[in-house]
Amino acid sequence: MLSYRHSFHAGNHGDVLKHICQMLIIDKLKSKEKGFCYFDTHSGAGVYQLNSQESLKTKEFKQGIERITGQSIQNEAINHYLSLVSNYMEFNQYPGSPEIAKSMLREQDKMVLMEWHNQEIQNLKSNIGGKNIAVHHRDGYEGLVALTPPNMQRGMVLIDPSYEVASEYQQVVDTVAAVSKKWNSAIYAIWYPLIADRQVSNADFDSSVSKKGKSEAMLEALSQQSFKNMLKIELCVTDGSKAGGMYGSGMLLINAPWQLDVQIKESLQALTPLMAQNNSASYSVDWLIEE
Repeated sequence: MLSYRHSFHAGNHGDVLKHICQMLIIDKLKSKEKGFCYFDTHSGAGVYQLNSQESLKTKEFKQGIERITGQSIQNEAINHYLSLVSNYMEFNQYPGSPEIAKSMLREQDKMVLMEWHNQEIQNLKSNIGGKNIAVHHRDGYEGLVALTPPNMQRGMVLIDPSYEVASEYQQVVDTVAAVSKKWNSAIYAIWYPLIADRQVSNADFDSSVSKKGKSEAMLEALSQQSFKNMLKIELCVTDGSKAGGMYGSGMLLINAPWQLDVQIKESLQALTPLMAQNNSASYSVDWLIEE
């Protein structure tokens, strides 16, 4: 939406989960020499300053990336992620999904970025550019439908909306259903928040009351589609029944690559204790549609 700025949330526990999953998927696509196309529907600014006024207002990165920076972790995927991110953390920065993708893609791969916010698209164009990268100032849902299928059979679509408006959950369902019919070989990765009702209204943020249960309804609607497979990954940093607001997040992967569930489960076994805000933290990796 036009008012949302990810700079308030960059590097939080949702980003950590999302970006570890993103990197694992890109690594899977890179296992074959032939190129692929990466789509990012809600690209944001690409790179964020953790010492900015917005980031310091919420300090969400302290419950996310800062909890694992400098840690000795026995997991290859997490260490790959930390190795990439540490290059930015040295300068009080955090890379968004477009920057992470750019750093991983090869000459034969392509990237399509979309952002609708007037200021964020300027930031994105300043931060990211180069050969085989297309940046569009347009609505990500409309753009994804219009620009697919690309001229490359393999690819990944990352859908990471703000969900500021409750109707966006249905927009995700409708868009993925439409695009997957045209480009059924792509891997679709959808990030979503896990939200509990706020007990006390917060002047800085919209009430989450109307959004409780929306992610779960979105997953149920998508599970009714005829996808080849669908993998649900969730990380809860606290107990949802006691939390106020976002207590965790998930990634829904459509056409998940072989063995990705095993890799993600191993990563979450190591990650969850470090992300836990109390002893109620948990994770899950479940097939909603299995081949």
